[in-house]
Amino acid sequence: MSKIQDVSYTMLHSLMHCEYMFYLRYVERVSLVESSASIYGTAVHKTIKLAYDNDLSESDMVSVFRKEWIQLASGKDIVFLNEKDYLNKLLAGQKLVSEYHKKFIKGTPKPKKVEYFVGRKDGIKIGKYNVVAVFDQITHDNMIVDLKTGVKPTQNQLDLDLQFTMYSYAYRQLYGEEESGLVLRHLGTMKDLVTTRNDHDFEILLNEVDKIESKINSNVFLRNLDRDCNRCYFLRHCLGKEKSVGSKW
Repeated sequence: MSKIQDVSYTMLHSLMHCEYMFYLRYVERVSLVESSASIYGTAVHKTIKLAYDNDLSESDMVSVFRKEWIQLASGKDIVFLNEKDYLNKLLAGQKLVSEYHKKFIKGTPKPKKVEYFVGRKDGIKIGKYNVVAVFDQITHDNMIVDLKTGVKPTQNQLDLDLQFTMYSYAYRQLYGEEESGLVLRHLGTMKDLVTTRNDHDFEILLNEVDKIESKINSNVFLRNLDRDCNRCYFLRHCLGKEKSVGSKW
């Protein structure tokens, strides 16, 4: 059985949502089969980073997104929703990055950090595990910004989101001071949602991290069968090929 040394939000989310998904991904190390939504988000993130790094114009961002999308979408084992999914996401992404440039890049100070990776080299721990996280942006005034292309959360959901708790915890350990704020930048609406964290939130985070050790020690990982199973990367490993969905399965 694989020994887990690092902890990320994605890992915690997997464990909370479905223990067996956690087992397949982080213990058995089963390879992911990516969805079009996943690579769409990657293409958007890469385009925005390149825009900041290279001072791209609005039209250049559109061209870069197109290139990134075509390259990522041509990979093996990408699951598309239907025949129009490829083109719809190409057009949506081009429009999105154009709007992003207008609202958040043009005439706005550059972030201090973009796609900043925190890992073992930084020595930040929660319990016995090394924290692994990526700050999408740290702004000039020390706000942590996370870019989201998915469903816009409610304020209550955002205030309880462990991903932002982990960002806050990692930032304070890394810089020795509190961040100015935590921002979810919802790219579908180009709206910023703001939240904060305190010591109580960090206690909750530690409790969730402790569950990793207890699950591994027990070696019991339960399936959580629900309607989201049809979108799970590990569906065929869990339920068998006769239950699989998607054009590449």
